[in-house]
Amino acid sequence: MLWPSLIAHADWGTDRRKRQVAVARLSRASGDSRGCYVVESLAPAVDVGEFFDQLRESADPGQAMIGFDFPLGLPRQYGAVAGISAFPAFLEALGSPPWQSFHLVAAQPDEITLYRPFYPMRPGSSRREYLQRALGLSAQDLRRRCEGTDAETLFWTLGSKQVGKAALIGWQLIAAARRAKPGILLWPFDGLLPELLTGQGQPVVAETYPREYYRHLDLPAVRGRWSKRRRADRLRLIPGLLAWAAALPAEWDANIRRRVESGFSDDRNGEDEFDAIIGLLAMIAVVTGTIDAGVPAGDPAVLTTEGWILGRTARNPA
Repeated sequence: MLWPSLIAHADWGTDRRKRQVAVARLSRASGDSRGCYVVESLAPAVDVGEFFDQLRESADPGQAMIGFDFPLGLPRQYGAVAGISAFPAFLEALGSPPWQSFHLVAAQPDEITLYRPFYPMRPGSSRREYLQRALGLSAQDLRRRCEGTDAETLFWTLGSKQVGKAALIGWQLIAAARRAKPGILLWPFDGLLPELLTGQGQPVVAETYPREYYRHLDLPAVRGRWSKRRRADRLRLIPGLLAWAAALPAEWDANIRRRVESGFSDDRNGEDEFDAIIGLLAMIAVVTGTIDAGVPAGDPAVLTTEGWILGRTARNPA
């Protein structure tokens, strides 16, 4: 497996003001034959229409790998009843019948259908049972194998753990980019990493989950409860973050390292910058072989419909 010349990780939520992208570039200046990754930028995301174009140009003539922290895939049971056999083909069909209303979050239970499964639009008297009843699926049916129970189910769009609205925005971004510039590859649907990272230039997109990677930050050394939203708490995790990076083939641009050592921005974007860097280090770890990509063997639904979270263990995903 060839190491991509550029790795980018996007903390990509529904609020475009909080989207942050961390980028590392492969360098062989260290003398190592394979080189190391230099974390060279951490900045707000550009307009979605320019995102892939900029990454292509930055990686040229090499290959870019991009991670997004929203789901890439659909629950297998939902796919079975909705007639979806392949997630990439589903992305291509978005906007066309019967998927023309898929992106519209249902405001009322009677608006929920297999082709409009996201609910609810806003808080109120909404209940998860309404969603399950309308789709004819159980709570477990609405989870992918890789998700465990530490995130909200895909189609439920309320609460701090909800990921559905970010997924809707992200899927439209990726679908539009694949239509405009054919050749963008989706892991693991288009192949496993050794098959995709060939240096041929096609960008590879993967799903990430920063919370999955916190375990690499020596959390036992940080006693008590902590929150990534508080800069003081992030500062407690920085020694572990820097130690993890030092164990990888990763180095820092001096300005980026100073921002990391300061605990990131002391505003509402600090937590997003933190997650952007955590996800980037995890991607470097997977590409360079420190962390296994995690895709379970012998489960076709993972490779066709559900997808997988990069670096999440296959044995015990919860």
